Amino acid sequence: MRRSILADSALVLVALVWGLNFVITKEALTKITPFMYLGIRFILAFLILIVIFHKNFTKMTKNDLKGGLGVGLVIFLGFITQTIGLKYTTPSKSGFITGIYVVLVPFLAYFFTGQFPKITQILSAIITFIGLGMVSIDESFTVNFGDVLTLAGALFFAMQIVLTEHFVKRADPINITIIQTALTGILSLALGLFMEPMPQLIEKDVVYAIIFAAVVCTAGAFTVQNIAQKHTDSTHAAILLCMESVSSGFFSFLLWNEVFTLRMLIGFGLILFGVIASELLPQTEKSKISTKLNEIGY
Repeated sequence: MRRSILADSALVLVALVWGLNFVITKEALTKITPFMYLGIRFILAFLILIVIFHKNFTKMTKNDLKGGLGVGLVIFLGFITQTIGLKYTTPSKSGFITGIYVVLVPFLAYFFTGQFPKITQILSAIITFIGLGMVSIDESFTVNFGDVLTLAGALFFAMQIVLTEHFVKRADPINITIIQTALTGILSLALGLFMEPMPQLIEKDVVYAIIFAAVVCTAGAFTVQNIAQKHTDSTHAAILLCMESVSSGFFSFLLWNEVFTLRMLIGFGLILFGVIASELLPQTEKSKISTKLNEIGY
């Protein structure tokens, strides 16, 4: 029980700092390109992790490697789409749309378990996507490009939840964190060097933003998340991490001076309601996920 309470508290803290980072990253992206930002952020986080946990890393197993590469790939895709999307949308919208990954988890689980989501989960998803429409579709019925990319990121983060639950049960969560962080950093930096202009100067506030993201939101938060998920299931973890959406809205209003319309607030409310309802109401049997992943070779 004590470990469970500590795990829950740690996940809430992770959600708060991730919400704050939407605002910090939004500002940083006005002065640095997305791939380069992510590459430096994750490489720095990897170096921090390898220094602190080098003894763990020397004992890496095949399961650690498989878990780190599997989770790392979907994290890379999630952060790339989310970060590029953040250039074209607001911190609060990015935070709430990212939170939709919670609703998507049961639908992704269907491809692994063969069990179709329950009616309550389908209704929750409908409510959530009505809220998404109110937030993302304007009066001329056009959709914000950044919101579309962010929704794609939410899909990848849903896959991260499913894979993380599977792998941390049979591998070292620290080593998974190290490998997934290294893979994301290497792929991001490689694409940045290939697709983006080299930065001539990285300003001081961007350096601070990268350090905060690398130390607190990446190395720290991912380690805490993976360890915490060893003491709680993915459903419980997901509903606690959805507080990231509320946190992003709060900090966007407080620090970025974002103005919320009544339409946006109703949309945010529907998204949050749908996300919470999808977790509190009866779930699909996620215990089947690990079994199916074993069958397909993960």
